[in-house]
Amino acid sequence: MDLSRLGLATFLHPQLGLPQWLELARELGLGWVELRADPGVAYAGELSPRERQQLRQRLEEAGLNVSLHVPIHGVNPASPNPRLAAAALAEYADAISLAGDLGARLVVLHPGGIPGEYAALPQELEQAWRRLEFALEFLLPLARRHRVTLALENKQRGGGRDLILTPEEHLRALERFPELGACLDFGHLATLQGDPAAYVEALGARLLHVHLHDNHGQRDEHLGLGQGLVRWREALEALERAKYRGAVILEIPDPEELCESVKLLSR
Repeated sequence: MDLSRLGLATFLHPQLGLPQWLELARELGLGWVELRADPGVAYAGELSPRERQQLRQRLEEAGLNVSLHVPIHGVNPASPNPRLAAAALAEYADAISLAGDLGARLVVLHPGGIPGEYAALPQELEQAWRRLEFALEFLLPLARRHRVTLALENKQRGGGRDLILTPEEHLRALERFPELGACLDFGHLATLQGDPAAYVEALGARLLHVHLHDNHGQRDEHLGLGQGLVRWREALEALERAKYRGAVILEIPDPEELCESVKLLSR
């Protein structure tokens, strides 16, 4: 695989801060880095204007294309609690602003979801969809002003009910918002026993971004490639058939497993 299309995601790690992740991307010859906009990694609330300028310069000097993932932990734009949904929307907006300051090309969004207790209630899932649509109506014009593209990511099996689990649900959002792109996470898909080739085909040209990692099909483990049951070779073949030319981000927090995965793909 062409390493210029391959990237790593920056995770919270005891031995690796953001500078070390960027250096690792450079050492591996990768073309992309995906910044996690969580506290302690690349959080909008922790970076001053000067620090943002310095980070952008560092990224440009490293020759890295940049995507940014909105905050993950405790952030849910579809929450049935309106105050929490509003807080999530503010976090997403701050992340988009940060992406613009850093020269990122794309921002990955999680769609959010509802707890299992709420999923059993009539109409609650549709209300969650309306909350997500409200968020996207606000965020897409903001992204346009900051010259970044938004890509909505599919989610995995979990204790509650996330909103984007199937190609049909992904397409529901994409058809509602023509400016919106898709991020396809093959690791998430594997926890639902989804078909990689069928999902790629369904998204077509709306597929702008890819996450790749491994697991054993039951939960989101973020393992190195070849350590689980994810049909990642089949996924890459489907991308090739579709003439996909976007980034493939390895969401693998263990540096050794990440390096082995890059070697595997480069062969």
